[in-house]
Amino acid sequence: MSADPMSVSTVNLGSMLARSARRQRDKVALVSHEGRRLTYRELDILSNRFARGLQALGFEKADHIAVLSLNCIEQVVAFFGIFKMGGVVVPMNVRLAEAETAWILDHADAAGLVFSSEFGDRADRLRGQLPGIRHCVAMDGGGTGGSLAFDEVLAQGRDEETGAPVEGDDTAMLMYTAGTTGRPKGVLMTHDAVLWNCVNWGYNGTIREDDRSLQVFPQYHVAALGSLLTLLYRGGSVYLRKAFDPKDCMETIQREGITRWVAAPTVFNMLLQLPGIETYDSRSLTMVGSGAAIMSTETQRRLREVFPSARFYDSYGMTEAAGGITTLRPEDFDRKTACVGTALSTVEVRVVDEDDRDAPVGEIIFRGNNMMKGYYKDAEATKEALRGGWMHTGDIGRFDEEGFLYIVDRKKDMIITGGENVYPREVEEVLYTHPLIAEAAVIGVPDPTWGETILAVVVLGAGKTAAEQEVIDYCRGKVAGFKCPKSVRFVDAIPKNPAGKILKKDLRELFAPGR
Repeated sequence: MSADPMSVSTVNLGSMLARSARRQRDKVALVSHEGRRLTYRELDILSNRFARGLQALGFEKADHIAVLSLNCIEQVVAFFGIFKMGGVVVPMNVRLAEAETAWILDHADAAGLVFSSEFGDRADRLRGQLPGIRHCVAMDGGGTGGSLAFDEVLAQGRDEETGAPVEGDDTAMLMYTAGTTGRPKGVLMTHDAVLWNCVNWGYNGTIREDDRSLQVFPQYHVAALGSLLTLLYRGGSVYLRKAFDPKDCMETIQREGITRWVAAPTVFNMLLQLPGIETYDSRSLTMVGSGAAIMSTETQRRLREVFPSARFYDSYGMTEAAGGITTLRPEDFDRKTACVGTALSTVEVRVVDEDDRDAPVGEIIFRGNNMMKGYYKDAEATKEALRGGWMHTGDIGRFDEEGFLYIVDRKKDMIITGGENVYPREVEEVLYTHPLIAEAAVIGVPDPTWGETILAVVVLGAGKTAAEQEVIDYCRGKVAGFKCPKSVRFVDAIPKNPAGKILKKDLRELFAPGR
């Protein structure tokens, strides 16, 4: 029996942009790193032309097309062009080694590759290795090594919509996880899932129609791409930066009257080291968001001095949620330390034991309209992750008496010392309150007596000094004795993935190779 056509959603990410273009026709949608401005109407027309150009090249609905680029206008045009012709966007992490990039392109069955000039040589070599890639498109300048120029593809298209039958439950994106514990997994996200993520963020008030948002996070990361799409859904303006530069960011905030900025604590820590930061006029910035890691008390204090008009919020999400799961709203930010808030509007969250029964402390699971379809070419991992219809995150959490969620740690990061379980995040939250500490990570190191003991890896604030015993003593009385660090290593930087999440496996390889 065929499906009832009235039950199939034809709302998709392409039609979302078309709707915003009708509402916000001449409003600025995107501003490039170089200052080029594109209105909603222009973005919609260019994405139509790119979609039709792809069709003229022989690309069809459900083809996987990878995009390897720094943040730029052409990247966004490519995303929406692929959405509109029914293709699947595969955002590529530009920081990966060439062999890692080749593996993902091969695993993703990429039929096309769109790239910016910084990656022209790499694209030429990859095309030679991967015969499944039928066409490569160079975003800026002429194509090389048989690649087409972006303008050539646009020239083959027309201003009108493609008319491609793109439905809400069609796959929109194949986005790869960071692969912190092994090979990255390809997360399949439908148009509906991504749009519900936009609705969730638009509804909770942290993304507004009149926002002028600074976009520093790379758009191969789900938080950045989710933020971009939500802003375009709401009708805001997005200021794209190719890379993080503290001076450029402060100048842009002052010059353009930026109202919103979301970044990882690492970015804000680097920003605060900018000489003369207090001389910039940043009063336009009214919303500052953070995620991916704990923000230290000292960093929060200094950011409030630099951005006196800003309200702060935190969030928790993952690729498998198309971005967001919970948010700690500005009105709760100051009274809920190290908290990630409550579930977004169409999301349910639970904390469960090994048998998926509700527990005071346990694995965080969620379900909602923004949940992934599954992992690409990995039915076993999909079945395990989505058992019972809930996404199992691998994060350990707890709720407080008001129903606010706290991340205790990752299941795999738990330390067992002398038979006692220690969640590193609990110790890290204490370390982040130390006024001299900018960043901290806690791992277990092998010990012949206790099995494991606790090591704190610490980055001090600029120009600060501290002794190992001083850090250890600071923790005493704030957590149980068996949870206190037994040793401290001071480092200049802690390894992180592109999303700003600390790579505990790298720290263990460096300081605890036997674990």
